[in-house]
Amino acid sequence: MSWRIIKTVTILAGVALALTFIANILIEDQQITIQHKDIPQTLEASAMDKLTAEDLSMTTSMFIKQLSAQMNRWAEADLSEQQLKQRFEEELGEHSHFHGFAILENNEKVLEVGEMSQQDASLLSHHHMESEFSDPYEVDGEQYMLMGEQINDHKKMIGEINLSFVKEFVKDMASVADANGNFFVSGQDPKVQWETTKDMPEHLQAQTVPELGWQIVVHSKEQKPEKNQVHYEEQQAVIKFKHPETADAWFADHPELTLIDHTAPFYVVKSKVDSTETLIERLQRDYDLSFVEPNYVFTKQGLEMQTIPNDEFFEPYQWNLTQIEAGRGWNFSNGANVNIAILDTGVDPDHLDLKNKIKHGYNAFDDSSEFTDEHGHGTHVAGVAAALTNNVTGIAGVSWNSTILPVKVLDKDGAGTSYEVAKGIYWAVDHGAQVINMSLGDYYHADVLHEAIKYAYDHDVVLIAASGNDNVSDPMYPANYEEVLTVAAVDDTRNRAFFSNYGPHVDVTAPGAHIPSLFPDNNYVVMSGTSMASPHVAGLAGLIRALRPDLNVEDVYHVIRSTAKDLGTKGHDQYYGFGEVDVAKALESISE
Repeated sequence: MSWRIIKTVTILAGVALALTFIANILIEDQQITIQHKDIPQTLEASAMDKLTAEDLSMTTSMFIKQLSAQMNRWAEADLSEQQLKQRFEEELGEHSHFHGFAILENNEKVLEVGEMSQQDASLLSHHHMESEFSDPYEVDGEQYMLMGEQINDHKKMIGEINLSFVKEFVKDMASVADANGNFFVSGQDPKVQWETTKDMPEHLQAQTVPELGWQIVVHSKEQKPEKNQVHYEEQQAVIKFKHPETADAWFADHPELTLIDHTAPFYVVKSKVDSTETLIERLQRDYDLSFVEPNYVFTKQGLEMQTIPNDEFFEPYQWNLTQIEAGRGWNFSNGANVNIAILDTGVDPDHLDLKNKIKHGYNAFDDSSEFTDEHGHGTHVAGVAAALTNNVTGIAGVSWNSTILPVKVLDKDGAGTSYEVAKGIYWAVDHGAQVINMSLGDYYHADVLHEAIKYAYDHDVVLIAASGNDNVSDPMYPANYEEVLTVAAVDDTRNRAFFSNYGPHVDVTAPGAHIPSLFPDNNYVVMSGTSMASPHVAGLAGLIRALRPDLNVEDVYHVIRSTAKDLGTKGHDQYYGFGEVDVAKALESISE
């Protein structure tokens, strides 16, 4: 069975080049499979598509506002042409979305930086706030648009934006129409299904990007889960010896098996001839082995004086941190001297909001230190938990000054095995993690994973996991292990997010709908899912451990549960657990 990121229901890949991985994640979210039991049908496709369209629209808005604000700052600064030229060159070097810049005086070009394919100011026919925009246009198969800012009565600044990020983002699951209703991109295929918005079917979900008047239309295919399906690596088994010293002799007696990997006390073996089922059945009868199981596959799955950080997206977008009272909580703790391990798809080591917070990392696939995020999910999760904060740029993280330990246990497709997740846990514990976030899981217990979980718990490491995004009560693993604190998701009205899994194993909730955070290549995106809710709580655990390092793992769990804002039925319930986390109340309760 596949271990995966607890896929953000809409894992939005967006603000800039990010409109990329959402298709993979969203569609996989709609076909999450359960083994050995029947579950309700997947979430209604229209609800999922609506959430996706909203995230895509918000992400695009963030991107456009960020670029517009940058140009507006330059225009208001009344810089000389030489100073502007220097700023433009720096911007082109750092960001690929701007293709070039020009300064027009009385509609005549006086300065150009980059390679602009279009400089006609008359194309700037749309206005929003102080900015002007053109409709998208195509040059040599690439989509562009112009953005303009007035410097004075005679002088105007124009930037050309490469819109390839839109195509990469929507892939084949959405189409984008301009302000006139004309479709100009549909994922990887430039030939869209419809010419205008008048041609599209009524049942499709669409959202408007207010800054541009664009329509983002989601048309994902509904895919129902296959029942009773278990995902695992074919012809592989994870084994453990009753007596480790017998391993060499045992392998000598089993030449038909190939040793794939080994991290004491576990071995991953592969048969050259047996199917997975036959291999497991045969090895389970072996007297020398204490346990045998398939190598399951996982996949990816947000008054009193307040501290207000100066990050550009905090006040306009990060409702989630205000809702959990993070501002008041930061008066007590900023998360210093705490290591938070992010077990996920890796982390972008060069992101401006992360690179000074990463201590070292690990790749469970090849035992290297190469943890670069090729997917985006892990970078987003890491940002929610502990992005660099109060640095003017980007977003604020829950635990400002905590160090991030990136542990890559999921690949570029957001998938990995129970063995790799277990390896990642052991590495994190042995390299100083005090908190581990796991926005991943599946519906199958694995001994190799549970032993790693118990190892972390026995070493006083706080374990936080997402509940899942299928709107079912079936427990996911590792979320269902008693050593783990399980997090479900709520929206900005403190109602349970429609996609959030529930059940008696849910401990608390946190914001998980339309959560802004980081994406590779210095981008910022909006995503939704319990994957986003979980790192809010991991960040809170970091703040608690920084304020009171004397508290053990159960003490931390108690603080989080007992101070949560009760929602739903009074007391603990299966939808909200003990309620939504309250950062200020939690930290105030343990301050000395």
